[in-house]
Amino acid sequence: MRRAYTCLEWGLLLATAPFLLFPTFRVAGTLVALIVLALFWLVSAFIRKPWTPTPFNAALLLFALAAGVGILVTAWPELTLPKATGLVLGLGLFRAMAALRGCVGWRWGMLVLAGLGLGIAMVGTLSASFYVKIPVVAPLIARLPARLLTLPESPEGGVSPNQLAGILAFYLPLALGFLWWALSQLLAGLGKAGSLGKSGMPGSGALNLAWLFLAVFSVLLTGGLLVITQSRSGWIGGVAGALALLGPVVWCSGRRWLRVSVLALLALVLLGGGLFVARVPTEMLDRAWADDVVTETEFTGKVSFSGRVEIWSRALYAIQDFPFTGCGLGTLRKVVPLLYPPFSISPTADIAHAHNIFLQTATDVGLPGLIAYLALLGVAFAVAWHSKPQKGLPLLGALVALHIYGLTDAVALGSKPGIVFWASLGVLAMLAPTVEAAAGAGGMEDKS
Repeated sequence: MRRAYTCLEWGLLLATAPFLLFPTFRVAGTLVALIVLALFWLVSAFIRKPWTPTPFNAALLLFALAAGVGILVTAWPELTLPKATGLVLGLGLFRAMAALRGCVGWRWGMLVLAGLGLGIAMVGTLSASFYVKIPVVAPLIARLPARLLTLPESPEGGVSPNQLAGILAFYLPLALGFLWWALSQLLAGLGKAGSLGKSGMPGSGALNLAWLFLAVFSVLLTGGLLVITQSRSGWIGGVAGALALLGPVVWCSGRRWLRVSVLALLALVLLGGGLFVARVPTEMLDRAWADDVVTETEFTGKVSFSGRVEIWSRALYAIQDFPFTGCGLGTLRKVVPLLYPPFSISPTADIAHAHNIFLQTATDVGLPGLIAYLALLGVAFAVAWHSKPQKGLPLLGALVALHIYGLTDAVALGSKPGIVFWASLGVLAMLAPTVEAAAGAGGMEDKS
C-alpha cells in the first residue's frame, strides 16, 4: 500500500510538473494541476500523516505562510503566478523525496537530483545565448552551436547564462562528491582484492572503474560549462562550494600538516580578499564585473559592481516599506522602476531580481519569509554536517556554492532552476532520521 501511494505521488508530480513550470502556456491545465495536487494532499492528510516528520517542518510552515502572504499582496498576478507554481512544485518535490527511506530511497533521491541537474544543464546550454565577456573563453564559445531551443515564457534573449552558472556552481561540489565516492569504491575494491589474493567478484573492478570514469566526466562537464558561462558570481560560488567540500574532508583526514595548510590557505584567502575589496578602487571593480554586451535576460546596460550596489539599495528600500509582507512574489522588476527608479540604469531596463538571494527573498515574502528561509538553511547545514561525510558534505558544499553565488546574483524563489534547492532539502530530509538515530544512540551510550 505504501509503495503504491509513493508511486501515485511521484506520478502526479511528473504529470503536473510541465503545467507548474510553464503556468501561462496552458492556464486551464495549470488550474487543473493545482487542484489535483491540492486534493491529493488533502486526502493524504486524512488517510496518512499530512507531512513526513522532518527537522525542516517548522521552518517550512513559516515559509509557506509567508509565501502565501507574498502571493496575496501582489499587484501583478501575471508575474507572481509562475513563481507561485514553481514554489508549489518545489514543495511537492520536497514532500515526495522526504518520504523516501533507506538506501534504496537515498539512491532514488540522488538519481532525481542528478537527473534534474543534467536536464537543466542540457536545456540551459541549448536555449542560452552565450556572449563573449572574457576573451580567453572566446574559442570555447565559438565551438558551441547557436541557440537551438526556445522555452515557453523565456525572454527573447534566451536563458540567462548567469542563472545557468548558479545551478552549475551548485552541482560542482556534488560532482566532486561523486568523484570522491568513486575513488573510495575503487580503492576499497583494490584493497579487498589484495587482501584476498584474488580479483573478488567478477566484474566488480570494471564496474568501479566505470563509476570513476563517469565521475571524472561529470566533474569536467560541470566545470567546463561553468567556465563557458563566464559568470564571475558562478565561478566564485563554484570555488567556494568545492572548498566547503574539500576543506572538511582534509580536516577529518587526521593529518596535522593538512589541517594547518587548510587553515593557512583560508586565512590567506580571507585576508587577501578583504584587502582587495578595501584597497581596490570602485572603478576597477566595475571593470572586473562589467559585461560589455547588452543582454535581454537581465537588464539593459552594463552589469557592473556599482550597478549591483544600486540595485541592492533599491531592494533595501522595498524591504523598509514592505517589511512584513514583501512587495509581492516576483514583482521586484515592476516595483523598482515605479517606486525607486535607479540613476545609473536605464528606466526601461528589466531588473529581474535583486542580485542577492537574501534581499530577493525579503522583497518577495517579507522578513518573516527571510527568517524562515535562513532557518531552512541552518537546519540543512546541521543535518549535512552531522550525516555521513560522503553523503552530507557534497550537499553542504552545493548549498554553500549556491548561496555564495547568491551574494551577487540570485536564483529567485519559484524560478524554474530553483527546484534543485528543494530537491536537495528533500535529500537531506532523508538523512535526518539517520542523524537523529545516531544522536539518540550517542545519548544512550553516555547514560550507560
